[in-house]
This record gives sequence, C-alpha cells and structure tokens, in this order.
Amino acid sequence: MSFGKIYGVLDNPRTTACRVVAKANDLDVELVETAPGTKEAEYLKVNALGKIPSFVGANGFVLTECIAIAVYRK
Repeated sequence: MSFGKIYGVLDNPRTTACRVVAKANDLDVELVETAPGTKEAEYLKVNALGKIPSFVGANGFVLTECIAIAVYRK
C-alpha cells in the first residue's frame, strides 16, 4: 500500500530529497509530476501557492514543506 504521493519533478532537489528519505525508510511513495508554480485547480487544492514539493498521505494529510515531508512518518 502506498504511504502517499509526492507532487514535484524528478530534477528538483527538494523533491529528490523527499524521495530519497522515503526510500531509505522503505516508504512506498508515488511521484506525481507537477511543474513548479502550476495553476491547475486540482493541485491548488493541495498547495494553494502552487509550489513543490507537496505530500498527500494515504490518510489525506497534507504537507507542503520539504523538511516537514522528509521527517513525516505517520
């Protein structure tokens, strides 16, 4: 079962840091390719500023800061 989704792009250092920490902790996260500053309505529901990375947990919990995403384990 997926731990959650990380919204971002592969070549973004903050997105990469979150994915590396998830992998090191054996957490299954899905990457949802999302361009920085996107104005897509669906993504703005996750992060109103359109910034990346953002994380949505399997339980619907949302985080929008790289360090908070990296240390989240619930």
